[in-house]
Amino acid sequence: MADLMQGLDGPRTPQQELFYDLEDATAVIGWAVVELTNMASGNKSRDESLALMRICALLEAQKEKIRLHADEVKAGRTVRT
Repeated sequence: MADLMQGLDGPRTPQQELFYDLEDATAVIGWAVVELTNMASGNKSRDESLALMRICALLEAQKEKIRLHADEVKAGRTVRT
């Protein structure tokens, strides 16, 4: 297994950087959605909870868009020079 892991710490290509940046963004958005959902289910007024849930829905939609862009980069359909 160790021999398979050799040479993976070298410089990334622009494509790899873009892909990993997009993947990182989706992870941060996913974390924010979980935290906001927890906040919404706490001791909040109905209006506050609804507002937080709307924010979560918007973030989830953006997360999906970014994930699709990452898939395009990974498949080579989007190229960064």
